[in-house]
Amino acid sequence: MKKFLSISAFLATFICLLLTGVTEAQASEAASIHQVIETPLPIYLDASEESSVLGYLTQGDFVSAEISQSEWTYIHANGFTGYVFSSGITKAQSTKYLVNKKEGTYLYTYPSPTAQKNGTVFDKSIVNVYGTAPGGWSYVQYGHQVGYVASNSLKLPTVTKKRVNAVKGAQIHLTASPSSEEIGTITHQTVVEQYTSIAGWAYVEAGEQKGYVKASELTDPVSLGNKTYNQGVAVANGQVKRVALTFDDGPDAKVTLQILAILKKYEAKATFFMVGRNVSKNQAIVKQIYEEGHEIGNHTWNHPKLTSLSKANVKQEIDNTSNAIYKAIGQNPTVFRPPYGATSNQVRSVLSMPTILWSVDTLDWKHRNAAKILSYVKTSAKDGSIILMHDIHQSTANGLENVILYLQKQGYELVTVSEILQ
Repeated sequence: MKKFLSISAFLATFICLLLTGVTEAQASEAASIHQVIETPLPIYLDASEESSVLGYLTQGDFVSAEISQSEWTYIHANGFTGYVFSSGITKAQSTKYLVNKKEGTYLYTYPSPTAQKNGTVFDKSIVNVYGTAPGGWSYVQYGHQVGYVASNSLKLPTVTKKRVNAVKGAQIHLTASPSSEEIGTITHQTVVEQYTSIAGWAYVEAGEQKGYVKASELTDPVSLGNKTYNQGVAVANGQVKRVALTFDDGPDAKVTLQILAILKKYEAKATFFMVGRNVSKNQAIVKQIYEEGHEIGNHTWNHPKLTSLSKANVKQEIDNTSNAIYKAIGQNPTVFRPPYGATSNQVRSVLSMPTILWSVDTLDWKHRNAAKILSYVKTSAKDGSIILMHDIHQSTANGLENVILYLQKQGYELVTVSEILQ
C-alpha cells in the first residue's frame, strides 16, 4: 500500500500558521536537524510516492526538517528541498563548538570544498555541531544557516560564569549582530554561562535561554559564599544611595500580583523570599517575578524554625524549595532567608548561597497597618538598608506605594539584595 499525504494537508498547515500570525520565516526558525537512518531515502517533490523523485539521501546524511506530519517531513538537504518519509530520519543531538579560524569559515552544502557555499561563520562564533562526515567535515548550524565546515576550524569552547548587569535585562539575539532577530531577554542579575566573546557580543546560556547578548551587559559574578548579611554596602560619595526591598512568605495569588504591579509602575526591583509550598501552587507568579527582573530567594518549604531541626531536615526544607523554584523558572534561587531569622553554623553548613537577614523590620506581619509600614521605613532606612516586608498581607500591598514614593523622593534606588551586597 502506498504511503500518501495530500499536498492540501500541508497547505492547511501553512494556512494555520498564517492565521495564527506565524510567518514562513518564523516557521523556519522551528526547523530542527535530523539525520538519515534509512538508505537510500528518496526526496519527493510532493508528499506522495507518486510524485517526482528529486534525489536520494544516504545513511548519515543531515537534513533540516521544517514541517512534519505523521508519515512525511518537509526537509532541506544537499541542495534539495522536498518531502521524505518521517520514519527515515531521526532527530540529531548537538555539541557546541567555537570557530577557531581567524578569517572565519565557509558553510558548504555538502562535505566538499568544491560544493556550493551556503554562508560564512566568523571567527569565535559558537556553532552547534551535529556530527561529522568523512574527509574531516562537520555538519553545523549557526542561526538559520546550516551546512558543512572543515572540522579543523573548530574547537571546544572554554565556558565562564557571568552575571547580567543590565537593569532592564539583556536582549538575546539569534546571531552576533544588532540586526539579527531578538529571541528573548535574560533578566537582570541572572548568572549565565558564557561560551565566547566576538566583536562586542557574547554567546551565553541560562537554562533554556541561549543566544548572543551584548558583552557590555555582562559582568563577572561576585561570590557571596554562604556568609550571613543583614546590611548592604553603602555607596561612595556622589553615587546614588540604595536600599533593598524584600518580601517573605509568598508568593500569594492576590497580594504578590498587586505588589508586582506597584514595583513595575515605579521601575523598582525587589527580592522575594519564597516558601516552597507556595511556589508549587503559584508557578506562573514565580515566573512573572523572575521575568520582570526581581530576585528570587529560598525561604524553606514549610517555614519552620530551622535551629530546632536536624541537619537532614534542614537540608530537605531548603532543597525541596530550591527544586520547586528551579522547576518554575529554570534557575536556582540566589539567596536564602531563614524563617524568623533563626540560623546557626549547622544551618549554614548545608547552604551554598548567602543568608540574608535585615536591617529594617517594618513589623507588617504584626500590626497589619499600611501607615505604620511607612513610619518604620522613615525612622530606620539608610543607604544599604535591607527592608523586611511580607507579600501575603493586603495591608503591605496597600502601603507599598507610599513607601516607594518616599524612598525615591529621598534619592534611593530600589535594587535587589545581591546588588546591594556588592
